[in-house]
Amino acid sequence: MPEFDFLLDIDLFKKSLSEQQVVIELFWEKARLLLNGSGIQLTPLPKSWTTLRQNHFSVLFIAIFFILKIPLDRLRLYARLNHCLRSWVTACDNLLDNELKEMIITDLPENARTFKSVHTLLVTDRIFFSFLMDAVHAKIISEKEMMRLLAVSLSSISASGREEAEEEEGIDHTLPPEDVLNKIHSAKTGRLFISPLCAPAALHDINSEDPQVAGVREGLMAFGLGCQVLDDLSDLGMDLYDNKYNYLAALIVHGNDMKEKELLLALASKGLTPGIRNDFQLYQKFPHASKNAMDMAVSQLHRALTHLSQSGLPLTAINRESFIKVLIKVFRHPNRLLNIRER
Repeated sequence: MPEFDFLLDIDLFKKSLSEQQVVIELFWEKARLLLNGSGIQLTPLPKSWTTLRQNHFSVLFIAIFFILKIPLDRLRLYARLNHCLRSWVTACDNLLDNELKEMIITDLPENARTFKSVHTLLVTDRIFFSFLMDAVHAKIISEKEMMRLLAVSLSSISASGREEAEEEEGIDHTLPPEDVLNKIHSAKTGRLFISPLCAPAALHDINSEDPQVAGVREGLMAFGLGCQVLDDLSDLGMDLYDNKYNYLAALIVHGNDMKEKELLLALASKGLTPGIRNDFQLYQKFPHASKNAMDMAVSQLHRALTHLSQSGLPLTAINRESFIKVLIKVFRHPNRLLNIRER
């Protein structure tokens, strides 16, 4: 499915995809060596896992590393560490949302979703440290810098983790949509999109005060918010059932459409069933609020890609429109949610 392949007409993205493909192959080889003799066998790397379709966010981050002129050996290290971060976040999401989006495929039982995610966390942690040790031995970083990266690898995702933890305690259903967006989603998702910049900032390969870096941060934050709002549309039922913040639900509760308010109240009063959790088209019953949510998502994505383009990412206005259209297409189809979240 070549929805994102228009980006491969741009040399920077083609080069960035090549770097990401090497990252995935190295990650897989390290996993194979770690699991050798463990009683758990790694399967061959699926070819589709190295495509732009499955790695568009990771490729975007690497492209940003290039435009920020990070030295190539450091850039490659940051790309490897970022893939580990992606694996951690995916495995944690699996455990929190009772899902299974795999980053490592083994011969463990197909439906062992909990242990598979735990196993991914354990294996990825060792791969992460192995990448760091390789960099120390190659004199790409010092031991002191390695310790800095160990610390920042956790702190870069802590804000998102704290928000997830606080939602487990219960949410404030009266929170207005602007607060869900700017307080909840900015911490939970927006900062995750900024986290790839934390390692190069920690080692002073980029300067957070530099206007170009500030523009990239602004763009990535908006990108995360736009994607989260798109996600909230399809995840309305899941978030209602799991008692989590959802931008669309907040729009319905605080909106002026009484029919949609009454429908949401009726769903809640009847008791939310497991069937609602898996109804990824539930948002279609709330067309007014859904349109407003989609408008917000598109606005954030436009803002994001404009900032990134102004910061040096070679995306024309046509490229930016195409990128947004593809994201909307993928998010609007429930069976493709797996791909947009990059497993």
